[in-house]
Amino acid sequence: MRIDLHSHFIPRDCFDLTDAAGHDHGPSIGRDASGREVLIDNGKSYGPIVKQICDPKRRLQDMDSIGLDMQAISISPTSISYEIDAEQGLRFCQLQNNGIAEVVKAYPDRFIGMATVPMQDVDKAICELERAVDELGLVAVEITSNINGKNLDETDLWPFYEKAQGLDIPIYVHPSLNIAGADRLKRYWLTNLIGAPLETSIAITSIIFGGILQQFPRLKFLFSHAGGCAPFIIGRWEHGYKSIPECKTTPQSPLEYFRLLYFDTISHCGTALEYLIKTVGAEKIVLGSDYPFAMGDASCISSVLDNDELSSRSKEIILEHSGTKLLKLDG
Repeated sequence: MRIDLHSHFIPRDCFDLTDAAGHDHGPSIGRDASGREVLIDNGKSYGPIVKQICDPKRRLQDMDSIGLDMQAISISPTSISYEIDAEQGLRFCQLQNNGIAEVVKAYPDRFIGMATVPMQDVDKAICELERAVDELGLVAVEITSNINGKNLDETDLWPFYEKAQGLDIPIYVHPSLNIAGADRLKRYWLTNLIGAPLETSIAITSIIFGGILQQFPRLKFLFSHAGGCAPFIIGRWEHGYKSIPECKTTPQSPLEYFRLLYFDTISHCGTALEYLIKTVGAEKIVLGSDYPFAMGDASCISSVLDNDELSSRSKEIILEHSGTKLLKLDG
């Protein structure tokens, strides 16, 4: 089964969400100069992608065109609102999770769902995670690379990790739109070109050096964009672990924990993907497209099949096995 684990969806009725004070949160739908619907968030226009991001039938057409069997759909980070009041955040997450569950129910052979939870309040996040998994049947949970500027190793997040481990579901980490160093990344769309991979790398180091994988050994993390910068600086982490006392926070080296993580295929570079596979193994690499955004890989299957750097066995594992195994769809 060829399943895309990095694909974004927003239920149509979850645009223009407003809090109790009447303030808008998340993206809205507008129109460009030619009258086409576009996604608008924080003054930026994305599109025209409204049909793709909220219409399952259009999405199925695109999936069929590239030979994709299933998508694991998750909320776009434009719709994740950790900065708002926790009660409102919980309400928004419930609406979004209900919308994802409806799509999965309508097309159970083509879609599976990832939950979103209000991480600004861990107790509420745990409650919504239980509901999303036990009542709605969602199979993973999406969080962002920082929680209102807080790294993922903070101990007040540990009860959430414990719950995810107990439910035996993966945590999918997507780069936050709250980008580190954003004041220096304003030109050339560097917030995405550099900021997103940086955010992923900070999240990975926080998980590893913070001892999360030591404390929760059965917890599975999936990281976007082929791990960002992390695969190419893991040697630096290893050297720091051996040379700098402050870095020796865990009984095993960073590389040992790094090899426990999962990553999608969105590297936009065949050699980079080959290097990641050599580092962690093909079984830790899952198919990803970042559908329907322009920085994604709309030809994600071809990107794997046509990559001469990869062995036929690696291609088979990535395309047919690793994603279904991670989400426990293989039997």
